[in-house]
Amino acid sequence: MFNFNALLARLKYIPRWSLMRQNVEEDLAQHTSDVALIAHTLCLLANRKFDRNINSEKVAVAALYHDVSEILTGDMPTPVKYNNPNIMSAYKAIEAHAVNKLLETSDPDIKEDLRPYMTQESLTEYEKKLLKAADKICALTKCMEELQSGNKEFESAYKTTYQSLEEMDMDEVKYFMENMLGSFRLCLDELAKI
Repeated sequence: MFNFNALLARLKYIPRWSLMRQNVEEDLAQHTSDVALIAHTLCLLANRKFDRNINSEKVAVAALYHDVSEILTGDMPTPVKYNNPNIMSAYKAIEAHAVNKLLETSDPDIKEDLRPYMTQESLTEYEKKLLKAADKICALTKCMEELQSGNKEFESAYKTTYQSLEEMDMDEVKYFMENMLGSFRLCLDELAKI
């Protein structure tokens, strides 16, 4: 029996933002879906508006797997993970080990097909950067959601995430932030007006 997909189904049990009070709880399955959708959009923008040659499907699939190691490790809060180079290095090793453990639960005939997506080996450096940008945009939209509901605990996270996206200096990200990000502040009635 191969447990791989049953383990992936547990993404919905892994909470995010564990150090912060949330008005709307977010789990890893929700986050993963959001990242895949935004990553795909960023890739399409890269190709159509900025003449890049990005494989949007490959990036979107890698996005679906980008946090699967956290099924076994849990979600390490960003301030902890990136506060110390030794912790970051150790955590990267733990993530790699978790990915290998997960791959061992897959059918051997597809294990090597899964590996490049789970390790992001299938991506170019720019594609990895696009995926990271999508991850940050999703963090930013979560901050926006919490701030709109009156949760000021996300003010600092919003500022640092916004700044880190600006520092990425990517045309696709700038375009998204200027033309699409504001829509995340609208209610359904406002969004549905055509």
